[in-house]
Amino acid sequence: MNADSYIGAWELDPATLSYQHGRPGRRAVYTIRPIPGGLEFSLDADDADGKPISFTYGGSLDGLDKPLPGMTDAVLVLGWTSDGLIESVLKRCGVVVDRWTREVLPDRDTMRIIQWGHKPDGREFQNVGLYRRRR
Repeated sequence: MNADSYIGAWELDPATLSYQHGRPGRRAVYTIRPIPGGLEFSLDADDADGKPISFTYGGSLDGLDKPLPGMTDAVLVLGWTSDGLIESVLKRCGVVVDRWTREVLPDRDTMRIIQWGHKPDGREFQNVGLYRRRR
């Protein structure tokens, strides 16, 4: 896959949610846009209690630490995995606290997003959702 395969607006299919940790929201639109030198990722969603959440981040997919505005102890790393997936990693004080992978599936109209993390007791978890390309 190349970056162009990811560009567009993607809507969560709530029936596909498979969470091992936390409570998922049931509505989300994830938009990926090209920006000079990289990609911009925007989420417009509701949390598990129906409260709206929205955030935007992005940059080059070069695998380098990028400081997050307003946060002195956090960096974001955007890059490609060896399998051609887009990965984002959040680090606090140099420790990975959250990792997300995105993969456009062979039908090119479905994107799988997996959150990888650790529960408070240290056990690993994966939260998975499928997003369908909006037309």
